[in-house]
Amino acid sequence: MLKDKRSRKIAVVAHCILNQNSRVLGLANYAGMIDELAKLFLKKGYGVVQMPCPELIYGGLKRWSQTKEQYDTSMFRKLCREIAKSVTEQVKEYLNGEVKVAVVIGVEGSPSCGVNETSKGYFGGIVEETGEQKSESVKGSGILIEELRSELKRMKISIPFYGIKYTHLHNDIRRLDRML
Repeated sequence: MLKDKRSRKIAVVAHCILNQNSRVLGLANYAGMIDELAKLFLKKGYGVVQMPCPELIYGGLKRWSQTKEQYDTSMFRKLCREIAKSVTEQVKEYLNGEVKVAVVIGVEGSPSCGVNETSKGYFGGIVEETGEQKSESVKGSGILIEELRSELKRMKISIPFYGIKYTHLHNDIRRLDRML
């Protein structure tokens, strides 16, 4: 095998981790990307596969915040399934090329990319005066994560999933540092 400087390690991440501009207006926590996580990948020598954002593709940049139940339509689920198949094909290719796919990182509370926590109800949106998000957080995965888990399982590929929380980001970075 030819040798070069590649680390042969990657992480698969939710789109908004590397591009906060894709988030619903009023919900971006960073100017561009989650710097601390990007620095961790650099420090550990990880490449990154950025999953497409199904909410951005489906609803555009000026979309309203919605809950999982609001997004859970046949069209949106089909879009997530297509993204999941594409991401799984990339993962499969990396694994066949002896590249370690260490983790899939989602964002807790997301109707698409929540790993252990998503949103519930039919009352998405943002109250403009307060910036308060009108949704309930519940246990469960977002639609893209559900479809990705299903597709990876179908292809007999096992990768750990990790959900970051903006409110606990420093703890999540420490855990991921140990995990990677």
